Amino acid sequence: MQTILYNCSLIDGLNQDIRENAYLIIEDKKIVEVGTGKVEQTESANLVDVKGKFVMPGLIDCHVHLVWDGTEDPQKKIEHLDESKVALQAYSHALLTIKEGITTVRDVASPGKSVLNLRDVINSGSLIGPTIVASGPAVCMTGGHVHYLGKEADGPDAVRRATREVMKEGADLIKLMATGGIYTFGEEPGSPQLNVEEMKAAVEEAHKKNKKVAAHAEGLIGIHNCIEAGVDTIEHAIYADESALKKMKENDTYLVPTMIVMKRLATDEHIPAWALEKAKHVVEPHENMLKQAVQLGVKIATGTDCGSPITPPSYYFDELLIMEDAGMSRMEVLQASTQVAAECLGLSDRGLLKKGMYADLLILEDNPLDDLSILKGNKRIMKDGHFIN
Repeated sequence: MQTILYNCSLIDGLNQDIRENAYLIIEDKKIVEVGTGKVEQTESANLVDVKGKFVMPGLIDCHVHLVWDGTEDPQKKIEHLDESKVALQAYSHALLTIKEGITTVRDVASPGKSVLNLRDVINSGSLIGPTIVASGPAVCMTGGHVHYLGKEADGPDAVRRATREVMKEGADLIKLMATGGIYTFGEEPGSPQLNVEEMKAAVEEAHKKNKKVAAHAEGLIGIHNCIEAGVDTIEHAIYADESALKKMKENDTYLVPTMIVMKRLATDEHIPAWALEKAKHVVEPHENMLKQAVQLGVKIATGTDCGSPITPPSYYFDELLIMEDAGMSRMEVLQASTQVAAECLGLSDRGLLKKGMYADLLILEDNPLDDLSILKGNKRIMKDGHFIN
C-alpha cells in the first residue's frame, strides 16, 4: 500500500531552499515520487496531511557504541555478559536511538558478533530499529585503546589477518585504533598506537572488498599516520593541525568530530579522576580544530560517540549545536547529519528525500533551520516507509 505525505514544507537534502506544498509517495519502503502541488490520490493509499509541518530525512549518527548505555562506566555493565546478552543490551540502546529520530547509525567497535547479529535481525524485519552499519570488533594493538571491544594484532601481517577475520565475520567496515584515548587507563590521547604500515595493511584489505576504514585518532602523529595510510574517516581528530586538515580535504577524508562526548567527559564528576583530568585538556584544542576544519572546508559528518560514558543517545542534538557554534550554517549541520553522513557511510540509498531512496524521515512541528534544537522536540518518525510512533 502507498503512503502519501502531502501539503508539507520539504527539506529534501538536495536543495538549499525549502520546497513548499510538497508531497512524497512511498511504497515498499522507498520513495517512488516527490513533487509539489496537487498529488493524484488513490483510494487505497494511506493519506497523511502534514500541512504546516516540516519533513526532512532521518538523522544519521556516524559514531556510536550500541553495546554501551551512556552511564558513567558502561563497559563494567557488559564485561561479564555473554555475547547474546550484550546483543540484547545493544538492542535496547538501538531503540532509544531510533526514538530520537536517528534512523541510521554506524557502530564502531563491539565485542564479537553482538552488534553484527543485531544488525542482521533488524535488517530481516524481525525487529524495529535503526539501520546499523557495523564494524564488529575494532582492530587495535595488544592492550590498545578499548581493547576489550577489539581484536588485538601487532605488525602488518597480524593486522592484515585480523582485518580479514573481521570482514569474514560480516563487518560492514573496519575500525582501527591509531592512538590512545580518554577512557582507557594508562594511555594518553596523543600517543600513537597502530603505525602506518599496520594501518596500510588494513586499508588495503578493506578496500579490496569495497569496505571503508574508520580510525580513532586523537593525537597529531596518529592523525598524520591515518592520512598516509589512506583511511576513509578520521574519528575525533582532537589535535589535528592546519597541515593535517588540509591533507584531509585534499584526500576527501571525512572528519567525524564527536565533540559532545569530550565535553561531557570533561565536566561530569561521576567519571574516574584519571579520565576527567585527560578530558579537561582536550576540550579547547578539539573546539579549535573543528572551527579550523569548517573554515578549510573539510568534509564533516555528524558523529557523537553516544553510548560512551555520560553520553546517552539524547546528546546527539547537543553535537549539532556545537557544530553550529563552530561556524557551520544550520543547513550545513543538517546535511552533515543526513546527506553527508550517508556518503561517509557509503550509503547511496539514504540521507536524501528523492525517488529511489528509503523512506527514512522526520515530520517536525517547526522549521529546524530557524533553531536546530527543534530537532530534539516532538516529531513523527518514519523508518523504511513505516511510522514507528
